[in-house]
Amino acid sequence: MKKESVALRIILIASIIILLIIPLLMVQSLITDRQNYRQEAVNEISKGWAGVQTIAGPIITVSRKVEKADKKGNKYFVINNDYYLPETLKIDVEVVPEKRYRGIYEVMLYKSKVKMSGTLNLSGLKEKYANENLDESYISFNISDLRGIQKDAELNLNGKKYKLTPGLKDKVFQNGFYSDLDLSKEDLQKNFEIELELNGMENLDFVPLGKFTEVNMKSSWNNPSFEGAFLPLSREITEDGFTAQWKVNYFNRSFPQEWENQTYDTFASAFGVKLLVPVDEYQKTMRTSKYGLMIIVLTFLSFFMIELFSKKVIHPIQYLLVGLALIIFYSILLAISEYILFQYSYLISSLLIIALIGFYAKSIYQSTQISFIISGMLMMFYGFMYVILQLQDYSLLIGTIALFIILAAIMFFTRKINWFDVLSNKTNVTRVE
Repeated sequence: MKKESVALRIILIASIIILLIIPLLMVQSLITDRQNYRQEAVNEISKGWAGVQTIAGPIITVSRKVEKADKKGNKYFVINNDYYLPETLKIDVEVVPEKRYRGIYEVMLYKSKVKMSGTLNLSGLKEKYANENLDESYISFNISDLRGIQKDAELNLNGKKYKLTPGLKDKVFQNGFYSDLDLSKEDLQKNFEIELELNGMENLDFVPLGKFTEVNMKSSWNNPSFEGAFLPLSREITEDGFTAQWKVNYFNRSFPQEWENQTYDTFASAFGVKLLVPVDEYQKTMRTSKYGLMIIVLTFLSFFMIELFSKKVIHPIQYLLVGLALIIFYSILLAISEYILFQYSYLISSLLIIALIGFYAKSIYQSTQISFIISGMLMMFYGFMYVILQLQDYSLLIGTIALFIILAAIMFFTRKINWFDVLSNKTNVTRVE
């Protein structure tokens, strides 16, 4: 070898590692594309079903005409809206999960039965508006996607049934239905009740509009994710499903019980559940690929250390082929994980790559011992990466400790190497063609 060949080889190996970042990024782009294809499948299914649902209500709106005058004394009328929330709100929910498929993609849908009940404190409104010019008054409910309503719903106020009309009269909600009220005849403490059969997809959320809000939910789905502004006060998850209960009072939220001509984001206080598909294979594959550069560096370092100790050199093209094999691992993992569970996909993919590189190392070094060493180190690297994936909360700690141990091992085994002699080519090295 030439005098500067060892230093040159280090530069070439580093260049190959940098070059391999390109196909690694291409693999990550492929993972993102597959995620997008899945989202397209979700969107297609939702077109014929219903999307995520947020249930809110009721809110009573009183619209009144207020007389005003301009600078010239000309009088005119404007509409002021007053909003009133329920004193108590109780929601009982039963969620029935239903899986649908579009090609190889699995989408989580649900059917639900929702019973809302509570009290509306309308006492005092008759006197308050005795001298006002009332335009109209109505009660509104929010349903994010009205396509999910499976049968006509009726509102029951103190035993009297009210017909509900799709759509909203103002922007207090995003979407839903309403019913007209006549407060001149309905100035009472009222009990309300409404039952809904509602279809949706993945998420089911609620807005705590009551002075005291209680939500009780049960389902046969055993993999829920509780999300939003409030976590359940109590919950139980078993193989047969889950139950959860939320209790929220009006001190916990950022809007009052009644207001006039203002806009509040009541949906910021929404909470609920997401019916998770047990494993998001694309997310795990993407997380795995982010450790790709580290695995390449560690593998190349292993080969280079073997070169130093065995005094056998392999060609940079052979480094490149090993690096491409390491990157193909993520494509194999992605392809297989679309059909079987991630842990089995990971095992199959890693064993294929370990066997491939192990046999390749045996052929280029003509040594079974070196082949076993390379295979063993790859098993350690892939096992280490899998442990990090499973211990997401501790991944930084475990990863840092492991890298420290690897660095310490390298320093220990190379402590007696005279790098001046190595870089000056004073050691005999046999080239492997």
